[in-house]
Amino acid sequence: MFPNSLMDKFVEDPVVNLDDDNSTTDESGGEEHDELGDKNGPAEVNASGDQYKRITDLTADDIWSLEFGSEEAAYQFYSRYARCIGFAVRKEAIGRDSVGNRNRRLYVCSRHGLRNSKYLTRVDRKRESRPLIRTKCLAKLRIRLDYGTLKWKVSSFVESHNHELTPSKYVHLIPRYRVMTAADKAQIYSFHSYEVRTCHIMGYMVAQKGGHANVGFVRKDLYNYLDVKKRVQVKDGDARTALSYLEGKANSDPMFYSKLVVEDGRLKHLFWADGGSISDFQCFGDVLAFDTTYKRNKYNNPLVIFSGCNHHSQIVVFGCALVENESTETYKWVLDTFLDAMCHKHPKAIMTDGDHAMREAIKHVFSGASHRLCAWHLHNNAFEHVKDSDFLKEFKKAMYSNFTPDQFEEYWRKMIKKYGVENNT
Repeated sequence: MFPNSLMDKFVEDPVVNLDDDNSTTDESGGEEHDELGDKNGPAEVNASGDQYKRITDLTADDIWSLEFGSEEAAYQFYSRYARCIGFAVRKEAIGRDSVGNRNRRLYVCSRHGLRNSKYLTRVDRKRESRPLIRTKCLAKLRIRLDYGTLKWKVSSFVESHNHELTPSKYVHLIPRYRVMTAADKAQIYSFHSYEVRTCHIMGYMVAQKGGHANVGFVRKDLYNYLDVKKRVQVKDGDARTALSYLEGKANSDPMFYSKLVVEDGRLKHLFWADGGSISDFQCFGDVLAFDTTYKRNKYNNPLVIFSGCNHHSQIVVFGCALVENESTETYKWVLDTFLDAMCHKHPKAIMTDGDHAMREAIKHVFSGASHRLCAWHLHNNAFEHVKDSDFLKEFKKAMYSNFTPDQFEEYWRKMIKKYGVENNT
């Protein structure tokens, strides 16, 4: 039915049948494709006339005349059309008749509308917001059900976009079109189980499928998939080894404290503190540093370190925790556990990196403690926002020198007066 030259290049030049069956089919048996459509099969959609056209050659009039056997067939067509043109599709509004049955459907460009303002102004954000990509693009395809023929007909089509379209050689990088099939996952996992390096697995997949554009996913997707697989494999691996080590410490140290949370056979949170650390906190725990900037383990789990300073100005560690994430609830668990380990002794002051979730947890558990930013983060913040090198040198001295309280106040007063920033404090 289709010329071979057209059958061999669906992504760039898929074919539309403007006279045949109204469902989206493959060349061999009319079986409906998955949501994104088969890259190697033609898209057949019923309209008028007796001709075939590549999707990239369709005019607005051609699309206005199309009919579909189902909502899904319309969505598959518009997704294929979008992929060939260089944009992604999002399902939008649904219309219903008086008895609740669907009779209208709207599909829009992924850049349609704007991000809800509540996500831009929320104060409880735990991580940086994603870049804004929506541009109020008006491109859309609206279909409605014809009760006479039971076909879905195009009731509105806007072809133009208010943003640049993605060139065909980069379309495979659009997140909407990055899909790792079950066969891909099985092959990847097989390679990984035989200790083939991840970068070599990606190279093999690219060579096997004839180029990056044909793989269906990018290197980041591959690393993310293998990372998830590793995280759920507890068995007799790292988690078991860590627990065995802590059991040995507990047997040799009667004051040793540890607590863990296991969920669905997976180690979620782990806290530990030895007897020496607990004793140190009783003596030097008035000021507590609470840091989670350490993530250099292969699972990328945050490592929480509780530390302070002894009477020799030396750093002492009071306890540690490995946690699954950096949510407020997780930090509450960590602080409650730390408080229990330290015989419910509360610190008078806590220094952190300013993380919002951490701040909320501290308010809940250590409500009576003063909360301050640590010197390193204050200095780093000044370095990022102030370009006066002389001021930065003096500011660094204020942060790291061993001043008495009176000496610090005097130095600080002179410094801000010298640089005329009295009103900025």
